Amino acid sequence: MKTQGICSKIIVFSLLCAASPLFSETFRVRKLFPLKLTGTVQNEQTFVTGINDGIAIFLPHDRSWLEGIEIKIAIPEAVAAWQDSVALSLYDNITPRPSSSQIDYGGTRSFVKPLPTRLSWIIRIPLSASVSFKESAYETKLALVPDTKRGFVFVRLQPAMKGIPDETINAELKISVKPILINKGKLYIFVAALTGETSPYTIFIDGNKTAADTNGYTLSPGTHDVNIVSDFYRSEMRTVRIDQAKTTELAIALKSLVPTLTVASPDNAAVYVDGQKCGVFGKAFEISEGEHTVRFVMGDYEIVRTINAQKGKSYTASVAVDLKISED
Repeated sequence: MKTQGICSKIIVFSLLCAASPLFSETFRVRKLFPLKLTGTVQNEQTFVTGINDGIAIFLPHDRSWLEGIEIKIAIPEAVAAWQDSVALSLYDNITPRPSSSQIDYGGTRSFVKPLPTRLSWIIRIPLSASVSFKESAYETKLALVPDTKRGFVFVRLQPAMKGIPDETINAELKISVKPILINKGKLYIFVAALTGETSPYTIFIDGNKTAADTNGYTLSPGTHDVNIVSDFYRSEMRTVRIDQAKTTELAIALKSLVPTLTVASPDNAAVYVDGQKCGVFGKAFEISEGEHTVRFVMGDYEIVRTINAQKGKSYTASVAVDLKISED
């Protein structure tokens, strides 16, 4: 048995070396599975494949949020028990372009590794040199970044030794593929003045002074505070929620520092501001800084109040008539 194990290792070594990374080769797959990933939704696609099949993972045009691909393989006992019998390979420069109707390909193998002797394996493929995910005991992170200029990643399963029993050759593997999304979101802030022309202002995000950026702000998921401060406008405060791999837009209308007054009264009441009858109700209008008189008249009933209007402040003048009935 020991001699057989040594021979098996030698066969595996020779087969993998014969098609080692960075060498071009031609090959045939039994079937090609084309998959399309999304760049904003972490949806998982699951299918059943054999050990002579290929997988073409097509990437979205916009990869702003995509940092990698996760492949999870459920390994049947017939494969796990036969150590180093099946390998997974990654290819660059694949020709022709993968499709379900094509089984013959040529390409450069950039990665190859036998499936482990356990019932599941997770492979994470980085799509850039800097990614947030790391390797662990049960997750393999590839040390290389595949060539994605043609918009896809090509993966192949294949026998890694001779003399594999039919039970292993005919085994089916359940494979799940999903995108690994950056744990960030983007915020676009659109600031405009009601008058049209905008005077200088400063943006603070979570208390930090931030320069205006038309390309947006990349933030961690969760709630964030946005403040607009200016010597020419009223301060504005908003709270926004940022979701992973999504874009949030925030529009802020800058308001003048001129004081405003909103009047609310019953329909049968007359309201006078500085002696002039008011014709605007429920909507703010500008008043000058300083003292103003507001007078409510309803039949023989009259109320007079004064307001000392200050720069950047808003005021509301309202009167309500109520009838109370009590029982002893």
